[in-house]
Amino acid sequence: MPELAIHLTNASTALGASDASRWATIQGELDAGVGLEAALLKHMPSVTLEAWIIGETCAFLIPSERRVASAVINGDSELRLTKFLSRCLRSPNGLPIVTPNYDRLTEIACEMAGYHVDTGTIGTYAGTFDMERSFMAACKSVTSRGKVASLDFHPRAIVLKPHGSFDWYRHSTTARRSCMDIDGAERMIITPGINKYKAGYAAPFDVHRALANEHIDRASRLLVVGYGFNDDHLQTHLVKRIKDGVPTLILTRAISESTAQIVCAAPKTVVISMPATGDGAVITHNGVTRHRRGAPIWDLGVLTEELL
Repeated sequence: MPELAIHLTNASTALGASDASRWATIQGELDAGVGLEAALLKHMPSVTLEAWIIGETCAFLIPSERRVASAVINGDSELRLTKFLSRCLRSPNGLPIVTPNYDRLTEIACEMAGYHVDTGTIGTYAGTFDMERSFMAACKSVTSRGKVASLDFHPRAIVLKPHGSFDWYRHSTTARRSCMDIDGAERMIITPGINKYKAGYAAPFDVHRALANEHIDRASRLLVVGYGFNDDHLQTHLVKRIKDGVPTLILTRAISESTAQIVCAAPKTVVISMPATGDGAVITHNGVTRHRRGAPIWDLGVLTEELL
């Protein structure tokens, strides 16, 4: 987020007078040390300024995404999530993954690990949003036993994107998914700030958020990776389940203030974080913190190598 704020600041010289004035107010907050999310919550951008923020966010992040994807496909790198998924148990009902960011890299990681990826869409270049057809695309065979049919599915990852995706495009009053960069089309992503609360209740964001909450409500255990619990728009169900005692493992570089507050009320939650100094990991559980020497198991890839 800080890097995105810097990019937006540098690109703001191209704004028109009205939006430049609005951005100057937001810029004042950033200069005072306020984070981008907090600044946009305090000062709602106009429709045109928000469209500019979306465009610049894509311009800033997509090249980095492409570099990572190229390294993976060329065999020069392996995503940590791929390593983890290759070794964990595969549920016949599918593995739900809720991701507000890095969703296409998540899809790549899943496919490299041999999973069918169910994103609720069907089609590659002008795909449609159809949850039922996307679900059935994972079916590999049908076995009949008398009048009863049994469906057999490929290992399936259900990737839910409550903040949208770089490959979601607005098409008239609906949405399409395309793997291509479409000139002149509006990408459907939710940017930081107060407008995300409004956008989050519009299709197809609302469907993905609702399904994410359903899977969270049914989960018997939770793994949270790199999330700071600073988004009330997404985490209401997640926080409730953690506090209700669902066994939870949180992996993070640093424990945010929000995370610390949640952990205090969740005796079945373990947080593994990076130590401020030295090697190893910091393990926090039930109000007790200890420094574990050795491998940095707060990193998902290292944790996979050490424990799975």
